[in-house]
Amino acid sequence: MSGKAKIEGLTNTWYGFGLFSAICSVLIAGVGFFSILFAFFGLLFSWTLTFFLGRALVARSSLVRFLLVCVSGIFMLLSALGSAKMAWAFVTGWELSTLVSTIYTAVLAWMYARSFKTLTDSSVKAYIG
Repeated sequence: MSGKAKIEGLTNTWYGFGLFSAICSVLIAGVGFFSILFAFFGLLFSWTLTFFLGRALVARSSLVRFLLVCVSGIFMLLSALGSAKMAWAFVTGWELSTLVSTIYTAVLAWMYARSFKTLTDSSVKAYIG
């Protein structure tokens, strides 16, 4: 698989994560008019950000790649720690919103790990230059 195809695949995965994030937001906050409205605007924001970052990577921006490697590395560790903390909170409290938050944080850690792995891949490095 070429570097460009890997970047496009990662961008599409982040689009899906934006939708997953909006659904989790509504589940955590409760189904209501304002929670759905905020989730919708959060979804639009995340898709817009994903579009522009993905477009910059496909256009071979080494600065954007460098910044995303740094951000994904740091936040991968932080979200993994947050996931462990939320899992412990769920075990001690047994609340559905805590379980949803734990799952969300674990998926977020996986997304950052996948981004870090993709952006440091040799074919992506060669593509961006």
